[in-house]
Amino acid sequence: MTTSVEAAARVPPREQSRRFRVGIVRFVAGVVAVAAIAQGHPGGLTAAARADESQVAQRPARSRRATETVELRGVWVSDVDSQVMHSRANMAALAERIAALNMNALYPVVWSQGETFYPSDVMATYAGRAMSARYGLAAADRDPMSEWVALGEQHGLDIVPWFEWGLKVPADSPLAAKHPEWLSCDDSGQRTFDQDGTPTSYLSFVHPDVQRFYEELMVEFVTRYDIPAIQFDDHFSLKSSFGYDEFTLSCYQQETGRTTRPAPADADWVRWRAMKLTQFVSRISKAIKAARPRIELSVSPNPYPWSYKNYVQDWPSWVEDGIVDEVVVQVYRDALPAFEGELRSPALAKLKGKARLAIGVMAGQKPKPVPIEMVCAQTAMVRDFGYSGVVFFFQESLLRFTAPGETADSRFDGLQQMFAAP
Repeated sequence: MTTSVEAAARVPPREQSRRFRVGIVRFVAGVVAVAAIAQGHPGGLTAAARADESQVAQRPARSRRATETVELRGVWVSDVDSQVMHSRANMAALAERIAALNMNALYPVVWSQGETFYPSDVMATYAGRAMSARYGLAAADRDPMSEWVALGEQHGLDIVPWFEWGLKVPADSPLAAKHPEWLSCDDSGQRTFDQDGTPTSYLSFVHPDVQRFYEELMVEFVTRYDIPAIQFDDHFSLKSSFGYDEFTLSCYQQETGRTTRPAPADADWVRWRAMKLTQFVSRISKAIKAARPRIELSVSPNPYPWSYKNYVQDWPSWVEDGIVDEVVVQVYRDALPAFEGELRSPALAKLKGKARLAIGVMAGQKPKPVPIEMVCAQTAMVRDFGYSGVVFFFQESLLRFTAPGETADSRFDGLQQMFAAP
């Protein structure tokens, strides 16, 4: 489907209406919040961030702290195996600790299991629920994204919201239930696959209503929150075994003239789906940049060409075409030789200087911590190869999950030595 730049850039009518309705209220809230901060009121920072949101769409996005001469030092903030989302205090403690390490970016999850961790009019319209009820968010009347924005401002951190689940949703989610025609299926006709024990479905990015939903969701987000960028990762994709829903197959056959059912690894079929995904990412990029000048689109894919063959993500072309501004390649390798081999990738070498090109480093997972010596060695190697910086997965494994012979304090000390200079 082709969409004009003007249509892609247009702010959805419901968003315009929302701004008009809440503008006066937030102006008053801003006055109250400023006074609250001056008086040390515990709700002052969040209230101020919320009040500031009404002005966000009127100015360009803030510049990134990571530049050509300042390395990116970030960490993904996951809600899995973590208590960070349970309270403002937990979020504040993490931000303070990361800032104390001379790091400069947090990538907090904001889209997970078909739900947002912030109130969204778009989600209320399409799914019937404005925000996830997990972690007591609805009962507490919280807006975690406003809290992250305020904490970033307080501690000198870029807040880059991470839309972690990408094009995946649980099979029993409200989005899947309300829009079954959006779901893709695999070559055997199945609409679900197992995602860490959760029956999960893909939303078909070829479907025009799926594209419209994501465009509205992203435009709403970047015009509501004062952030420098948003990020998609390897889940903003499609397994190569999927794409066999009736709508997608019909589009493929009409555009290519092929009438036979392609095999998952068929070269033309992979190329066509990758092209459609590229067009969709380009649509999102144009829409958010038109709605919010200078906003960046970051992506965090798997190494190429594995990402292309298995998940139809031709992300090097996204860089070449100027669609994305930052790429954080997930180089999750246990051994230094394998890690070095990925850093020497010809695909990466030819993209240097065309976007901020950083490396995702695995700091461990709950059942498998990574020694801090390995984390530091891989970070040093990233520097030696001249990449723009690192983002660690994830906050708990970086700071708390200890390998044999380590303590949380010894991990922190190792990180302090690595990032001793601001």
